Amino acid sequence: MSFKNLFHSLGLLLSLCLLTACTVTDLDENGNPIIPKGPNAVVGYEHLSLSEVADMLWAPKVLPEAKTDFVSWDHIKSQLDAQQITEKNSVFVRLNGVIDAVELGKHRGVIRLNLGDRSVDLQVGRIIKGNAIRDASKFVLFDDFKNQIRFAQISRELNKRAMTTTGTPEESWVGQKATVIAAITISDNRIRDAVPIQVNLGDQ
Repeated sequence: MSFKNLFHSLGLLLSLCLLTACTVTDLDENGNPIIPKGPNAVVGYEHLSLSEVADMLWAPKVLPEAKTDFVSWDHIKSQLDAQQITEKNSVFVRLNGVIDAVELGKHRGVIRLNLGDRSVDLQVGRIIKGNAIRDASKFVLFDDFKNQIRFAQISRELNKRAMTTTGTPEESWVGQKATVIAAITISDNRIRDAVPIQVNLGDQ
């Protein structure tokens, strides 16, 4: 075989190898290639309503996270007692105590949970202030929204879903033991906002 034919054969073989390594890329309606998103690509919520976004986040992600990835109250209490929490921080926490009061207003209400040496007011009702749930979750990220207003408003939708899983508080709850999964925001060694996510009455 001549060198010319040899190089021709090698070139043909190389071309075949390159062709087999190629992947077919789908085209959009304008004929442009559709590039698949990488594993670290930003989630796109811009075409969804806030209610739809909350549905995508709540049951599949945030609720299971709150039930399994919480901080113990003993750990938080020790930091509060030592005045170690100076920066604003939001976490999920499990609380065990006795319900001292259930105060229900037209728009806002409070479940006062006695933890022994202190009480925590859990917000309930149609109006919940703060962003405790949003900021406690690792699944709700500002970069996924690209819009400060929508990022602020997603808290309201998550709070609505928390009230659904919490159930409707009743005065008959007063005096009962309760185990509560909640999102709390701590700032300057004080619990500023607390939102219940799940309330189990009795020794559970």
